[in-house]
Amino acid sequence: MTSSFSISSELTYARIRGLMGYFSEASRRYGVPLALLLAVASRESRMGLALSADGTGDHGNGVGIMQIDRRYHPGFTENHSPFDHQANIDYGAEYLAKLLRQFNGNTAQSVAAYNAGPNKVRTAIYAGLPPDSVTTGGDYSHDVQERKKLINGLLGLSQATSLSIYIFPMAAIAFATYNYMTTQRP
Repeated sequence: MTSSFSISSELTYARIRGLMGYFSEASRRYGVPLALLLAVASRESRMGLALSADGTGDHGNGVGIMQIDRRYHPGFTENHSPFDHQANIDYGAEYLAKLLRQFNGNTAQSVAAYNAGPNKVRTAIYAGLPPDSVTTGGDYSHDVQERKKLINGLLGLSQATSLSIYIFPMAAIAFATYNYMTTQRP
């Protein structure tokens, strides 16, 4: 399980890199809740912080922030750079919206299918197993749901959270992240 501090760091990074507008736009375009979209990006790539220097993850199979798998989405991954964040986020949101329709709005099943594929999730469900039984770590959708709750709290500042406890740590993290990213990449 990830912490509120880790999620706030990722959100700060996404803001600094100018990604929040892409997430908001994709959320509106496809009707996927913003916090859910951000939670998937958090689990997949820590909103971009966990990508390798070539913009990939998962041994080169996951492409970009949303980790679009080149084995299952070759049409997208062959035609877009891993650093085309807008296209990557848009495609991830479109795919998640498609899965939400396929699984009749069931978020746990749809999110599990984003990770493991819809056929594996359906097979698990038909066998009486939970959707997460076929996902990475066996907890993908549960973890994404927990991240979504944290993101909702951080973005909405609900639960009587004081803004000041996030601004100062986020500013420090933002500065350190920006310095690291600008000195580590050509």
